[in-house]
Amino acid sequence: MLSKFFGKVGQTDVYKHTLKSSVLEVDVIDYGCIITDVRVKSLSDVKHVVLGYNTLEEYVDDQDYLGAVIGRFSNRIENGRFTLNGKTYQTTCNEGAHSLHGGINGFNTKVWKVAERTVNSIRFERLSLDGEEGFPANLSVSVTYTVVDGELQIDYLATADADTVVSLTNHSYFNVDGVDKDLGGVTLYIDADYITLTDKELIPHGEFFAVGGTCCDFKKIAPVKRKLFGDNVVANRGFFDDNFVLNCKGLRKVATLSGKELNMDVLTDREGLQVYSEKDNAVALETQNFPNAVNCSNFPSAVLKKNDIYQTKTIYKFYNK
Repeated sequence: MLSKFFGKVGQTDVYKHTLKSSVLEVDVIDYGCIITDVRVKSLSDVKHVVLGYNTLEEYVDDQDYLGAVIGRFSNRIENGRFTLNGKTYQTTCNEGAHSLHGGINGFNTKVWKVAERTVNSIRFERLSLDGEEGFPANLSVSVTYTVVDGELQIDYLATADADTVVSLTNHSYFNVDGVDKDLGGVTLYIDADYITLTDKELIPHGEFFAVGGTCCDFKKIAPVKRKLFGDNVVANRGFFDDNFVLNCKGLRKVATLSGKELNMDVLTDREGLQVYSEKDNAVALETQNFPNAVNCSNFPSAVLKKNDIYQTKTIYKFYNK
């Protein structure tokens, strides 16, 4: 593995690490466990398939979570508040009245410790202290990136010394035609029959919306950039920022992003996939628990019990058509 100095956050050095396989090269940094670049060998050239910046300062100033690990809780919590074991917790609110992606200083803003690294793998660790951003319990977290052939594998592991809530994800933005192109020729398949219906502030309240025959139907392969029709919240918003309720359970293929030469399969053991398509040249595909699950009793539980193990895996698999 090649590691190079990338900059400083305060007095702390930040390094960029390059993971390699025969097909992929992936750059990650200690700050936010951010994936800064993914280079894939296609039929005609090497494509840069994730959005990234050139400097650490740009990542520190970033408001779009480019490539970052998100925690403690990915996506939104209504009013930043939830009740656990009879006690109500108030987390920091950074999107109007609500908490988004872990609050004001989430995992994406932290410098992580490199615990282990090889030519094709790196494991980051950190301890999120009790009360950080308002969340309970001391949470020990590790994130491992591994490249094997055309796969970028992400393994998340966490334990807590008291009951808490947790939902981790990665917020990379992808374009299999290369991020120097727009998404005009890129299509998407998602194995989901429903999304979690949201209000105008993107907060779900436990309801589901059947996607069949609507602009949210990606069970039939469709362009990422498509006309959004109908009178639902998605169409009125003008872009996707929605949690798709994934079919089946266990580690399985849940989505495919297809370009002119490259495909990318998304495999995960998670229940949801957030599709965020506001940008013209890349789309975020975030594997996750459901947003606001901490306040919706009919959603899969986001509670991590004391001394239990939170363990989940996501794979982004690239291959030529």
